Amino acid sequence: MPLVRSLLGLSGLVSYIARRILGSLPVLFMIVLVSFLMIRAIPGGPFVASGQRAQTKEVIAAMKKYYGLDRPLLLNLPGSSLDWSLLHYVDEPVSERVEIVSLKPKMREVLQMLADTFRVIEAPPNNVRLMDQVTRRIILYDEQGVTRAEIPTLLSDLTAIKGINPDTTIAEQITNAIALYTNVDTATLPVTPTIRTTTRSVLYSDLFQSQFGNYLFNLLRLDFGPSLGVTNRGRPVGEIIASKLPISMALGVMAVATAIITGIPLGVLAAVNHNRPTDHIAMFFAVVGRAVPNIVIGPVLIIVFAVQLKLFPVVDPYAWIAGPQANPGHYFLTAFLPVVTLAMGMAAGIARLTRASLLQVLNQDYIRTARAKGLHERSIIYGHGLRNSLIPVVTILGPLLAAVLTGTFVVELVFAIPGLGDTFVTSVTTRDYNLLVGVTVLYSVFLVGANILVDVLYTSLDPRIQFRN
Repeated sequence: MPLVRSLLGLSGLVSYIARRILGSLPVLFMIVLVSFLMIRAIPGGPFVASGQRAQTKEVIAAMKKYYGLDRPLLLNLPGSSLDWSLLHYVDEPVSERVEIVSLKPKMREVLQMLADTFRVIEAPPNNVRLMDQVTRRIILYDEQGVTRAEIPTLLSDLTAIKGINPDTTIAEQITNAIALYTNVDTATLPVTPTIRTTTRSVLYSDLFQSQFGNYLFNLLRLDFGPSLGVTNRGRPVGEIIASKLPISMALGVMAVATAIITGIPLGVLAAVNHNRPTDHIAMFFAVVGRAVPNIVIGPVLIIVFAVQLKLFPVVDPYAWIAGPQANPGHYFLTAFLPVVTLAMGMAAGIARLTRASLLQVLNQDYIRTARAKGLHERSIIYGHGLRNSLIPVVTILGPLLAAVLTGTFVVELVFAIPGLGDTFVTSVTTRDYNLLVGVTVLYSVFLVGANILVDVLYTSLDPRIQFRN
């Protein structure tokens, strides 16, 4: 029976998480739509100026056309062009980094000869559909090379061409080229890294050939588009986020962990010593930590502990880029002051909330019953009171964690941390539409995930909360 109960509870949990994820999809869609429209409502644009020099109208028009900003904003309605079609296939270019095999001269000669022949004929004579695919691959191999994984396919294609080619001289050349790579371990072949550009047929609808339609379809493929700002123009937004997000996440995780470790004990200490000097001192520090902004705490900590006492490095952005694996000691010394700066405000809020919640729980009837039974005060507080009082604390940790994981501009600016917060604010000034929407969507996904995690944690804090199908 315990096994059955645990399995039912697990299925209920999985079902609940699936329902929450499905329910969050319309919310995320509305966030993307509203963010997309509001960001484009900001006066100016990403191509208005380059540094201090204003761009000409011709340059701005050309840049908008290149990045697709000349299209309709939401929908491309019928009548916008003569060849408007609801559904049709479009060849979409795809670039990928591959390792090309350094082919032997005889194989290169055969590939070049066949590709030149196929380029001047409109269709192969026999088995048109099959040979059309073969000819496309042969031309691709000739123009952009062959990878190790494609060597067997190349040999198969050459064998098929040899079987339908009446010219014995060409057939002999193909046979000799095939023999060069027959029974050869492709892993031992020498390769050269390069960028290969291919095309793939994608079903398109001209109705959605708009700025929002293209962005939404790319977003479904986890493609946030190119950066439009003058700082990173043309660089993929996903690449920018991937390089900045780990730094912000490391800072955020350390700050939240520090806030929890200090805030909860401080709140418990204040609640247990209610209206005593310990309570007043603890709440004094909590109020100070909550009231003083990070833009003040950060410079004060730098002046006192880094400049005067020389206990910590002032700023070192390269330590954040290298990560803890390069030099753990220097990394954590560099991270100490920004983590404390970011954690002070969060720890103060957690301490005050823990104190208020624990005071309310300690006045409940079951706590008085536990005391009447003669249980030790420590067991009452930590075994019965604290666990139930943590539900409000866990509730605020969801949005708090999502906020700090996606970057904190003030702390990153003061301590010169190359994280996502500074990049996000810079993108506002440069009107980098794609980066702004990308970071907003990322924050929304983190927020939804954090709230689901909080709901799951409720079941471990309060046994009365259960997930049932």
